Amino acid sequence: MVRQVSVPELARRLTPRETVFIAGSAGEPIEFTSMLERDASMAPAVRFVTSFIPGINPRDLTQISPERRMAVFFLSATHAAAWLAGRIEFFPWSYASIQQHLAGPQASIDTVIVQVGVPDAHGLCSLGPAVEFMPGLLRRVSRVLAVVNPNVPDLPGSPRVPIERFECYADSTAPLAEYSAGEANAASNQIAEHLLPLIPSGCTLQIGLGKVPSQLLRGVAGLRNVAFHSGMLSDSVLDVIAAGALRADDPLTTTVALGSAAFYQRLCTLPGLKLTGVEETHDAAVLARIPRLFAINSAVEVDLKGQVNAEALGGRYISGPGGLPDFAHAARRCPDGLSIIVLNSTDASGRQSRIVPALPVGAPVTVPQHDVDAVVTEWGVAKLRGCDLDERARRLSAIAHPAHRAGLAVHPVS
Repeated sequence: MVRQVSVPELARRLTPRETVFIAGSAGEPIEFTSMLERDASMAPAVRFVTSFIPGINPRDLTQISPERRMAVFFLSATHAAAWLAGRIEFFPWSYASIQQHLAGPQASIDTVIVQVGVPDAHGLCSLGPAVEFMPGLLRRVSRVLAVVNPNVPDLPGSPRVPIERFECYADSTAPLAEYSAGEANAASNQIAEHLLPLIPSGCTLQIGLGKVPSQLLRGVAGLRNVAFHSGMLSDSVLDVIAAGALRADDPLTTTVALGSAAFYQRLCTLPGLKLTGVEETHDAAVLARIPRLFAINSAVEVDLKGQVNAEALGGRYISGPGGLPDFAHAARRCPDGLSIIVLNSTDASGRQSRIVPALPVGAPVTVPQHDVDAVVTEWGVAKLRGCDLDERARRLSAIAHPAHRAGLAVHPVS
């Protein structure tokens, strides 16, 4: 019979120099990670591999214990100092690449920490709203420690794990990590207005993080037969359901549901919700079979060739590729789909254009020019599919802020 322990005892079972995976997004076991962040005596010299997301899972598990290490796939501001100090390994990989790595022996994961819901009458524990990389890890890694949390909803469309699969488990009532797109503003409203005419009824949507995707979903009342196949779904999908715009069959497929506490409480009522691993949500072969796939994602800056940087600002990493390259490539290959990038035309001050002549030297190319069909700012839409370099530059310059267009026009790209 699986043994129940306290959260501190769960941490004390970790041994120096082992590699331990901890999920991010809504799957972060917050009571466990908070304790590690406060207590340097726990898990000495352990290497943590995490799928922590900037702004949602901000913890630096190495800050008070310099012998610890973290391997991350998103580099946030809270990790910058530790990265410079050599305590953090940063792997700027897409979700499909992360999945491929973690599913193989090269990842060398010794222990998995998983947060699950309360076991049902058959002893099965739901992964709830955060599946991500867990199915592959649970198949391959023999040692699994669990945090059982009643706040994890028991979702019919989410994988379940027998409680006997765990070496031991600890109870926790910590709230799930939450996400809010923030309040809409004039720019995000204008971008959403420009986006709506691009989105047809009968399409399948992938929506990234940010204000604009959230605003877009509040405006789809006129659409019908819409489905989602995405890396993440949040509160705004409720607007689509309320508008009667959702497809009847298999409408909601995602690897993570991430939002407010109220959103988590409503997940059990969402029609056709399926939470599955990244090996399905981001797999190129699976995505290639989806007709009318529209991928809508935010970026930091776009250059006049259509190259996209969604990871770094001012020479400093603030995120990682995530699922953006996977979905942009798939939507671009779809004959009746679109790969769409949305962004404000300037930074908050208005002095720095986000449409730039060329990406800065050293800036990452999150999405190459050949995987971008359209770019949308508050000033309009630049449709790039089928355009040569000069026409791409003209169209992108036309949606830059008027104060910056003249400067862009003097930078030929061909």
